[in-house]
Amino acid sequence: MYNNNILRYTGILFAAAFFICGCNMKASNKPVAKVNNEIITQEDLQSNIGRLPPYYRAIANQQKAKFLDEMINEKLFLKEAYRRGVDRSKDVKELLNEAKRKIILAKFVEDEIAKNTKISDKEIEEYYKLHKKEFVMPERYRASHILVSSEPEAKKVLERLQKRESFEAVAKEVSIDPSKANGGDLGYFTEGQMIPDFEAACFKLEIGQTSGILKTQFGYHIIKLTDKKPSQTKTLSEVSDQVRLRLMDMKKMEKLQDIVKELREKASITIYEK
Repeated sequence: MYNNNILRYTGILFAAAFFICGCNMKASNKPVAKVNNEIITQEDLQSNIGRLPPYYRAIANQQKAKFLDEMINEKLFLKEAYRRGVDRSKDVKELLNEAKRKIILAKFVEDEIAKNTKISDKEIEEYYKLHKKEFVMPERYRASHILVSSEPEAKKVLERLQKRESFEAVAKEVSIDPSKANGGDLGYFTEGQMIPDFEAACFKLEIGQTSGILKTQFGYHIIKLTDKKPSQTKTLSEVSDQVRLRLMDMKKMEKLQDIVKELREKASITIYEK
């Protein structure tokens, strides 16, 4: 229970820490908008974008005019809210105090955890050796299929394929599956990613071989196995970045637990059960 609480607590703090830190992005003081008597500069715009999480930051950078429009709306709303005294309400004051506490906590945790949390190449190598099984890629299959809605249609497709018509061309012409755009290609998949009947049919095929008619809840399929890759273990160089991030997360969590333990040992805490 204690560790679970730490996990939940850490998630909140890290999220807040990320929000307040943002990104340091160079921009000029050139005005990009004026709202009443207040100037919005390019630096203001870029700074606000920089505080967004990566996914939304990328969208905002592509649509700066829309993001600027939102900033203008925000200023208009905020000015009107102050005019009406919303900032003086009890609820708002409590929320502001709560936000302030969380921001201070987040900054403290971020600064403490940032100290000496480097991961060495030796640590990465040792972790890889101990957890090699976690980096095993299962056997992968690549298949194409042609999906039609009735058995007579499927028989016609088989006849065309038996006359050596291109599987890809026939798929593009008659398949009702979205994969028709790629000539029926479904890409690589592993066991458990497709419906069982479809997988069973694929696993029986040799590379380049085409199946008979397979009926599923989606319709009638003709399948072609185009490639098969055996199970293999990823090399250390392939997973080093992934391992580094994993070790970093573990080290941060350990450090957070150490901080909690140290602070609780110094404090006088009384819990009244009832």
